Amino acid sequence: MIKLLRYLSTKQSFLVFVFLELIALILIIKANNYAQLKTHDFQTAIAGSVNRNINLINRHFYLQTYNDSLLKQNAYLLEQLQNKHQNTSAIPASLPGQYQYIPAYVISNQYDLQHNNLLINKGEANGVQPDNGVITTDGIAGVVQKTAAHYAKVISILNKSLKINVALKNTNYSGFLQWNGKDPNRFEVVDLPVNAPIKKGDTIITGGMSGIFPKGIPVGKISGYQLVPGRKSYVIYIKSFADMTDLGPVYVIKNRMKAEIDSLKM
Repeated sequence: MIKLLRYLSTKQSFLVFVFLELIALILIIKANNYAQLKTHDFQTAIAGSVNRNINLINRHFYLQTYNDSLLKQNAYLLEQLQNKHQNTSAIPASLPGQYQYIPAYVISNQYDLQHNNLLINKGEANGVQPDNGVITTDGIAGVVQKTAAHYAKVISILNKSLKINVALKNTNYSGFLQWNGKDPNRFEVVDLPVNAPIKKGDTIITGGMSGIFPKGIPVGKISGYQLVPGRKSYVIYIKSFADMTDLGPVYVIKNRMKAEIDSLKM
């Protein structure tokens, strides 16, 4: 401290000069409207830049929170929409409130094998169970196979061993969706009756018969079809709505009545 005081005493004249210059600058600014305006603009620009950077930092750190909140809102809206659809149908496909939507994120996604799987960041602690369906915002993604406390393994629709009940939109004609092991966004629908009124561009939806997915979730559009030789059914080729190579947020669909329904199946 003593050394500092000694140093400052040797710079006494310089410090007095700086102090007087500051006073003079303040007096000039106060007496000059143009100088005041420029000073105010400079302060505003600095403050604006600082605030923008702070907001960007805050948005970066809270982006995950915002996304989680949005996914929960979407899950709630999906449930309400499903219930409304069931209640306005002449013959409801399922009971009101039968399906629960649980938001999750895909943290591992296989799509270049013959039997691909997904890993999501929700598990038993969140109510996820085996045989729950998994969808994206665009279409179906797979079926839960195995769960842990906070994670779940999902059989991807890009898995040759998985077949999912689907239907021709606005009809009761149904078949089974399967992957041919080639293009990750191209699928086949088999066992659709030959009398089904199909044409290119028609939409394929979930059939609702398995109890895994509710009826009516969009799956894809028909790109072509052909009659199976010796059988009274079609093979339909579709392009899926969901891009299976680019999965992020998903929703697990839990059928609250599935155990009861399964207990009565023949």
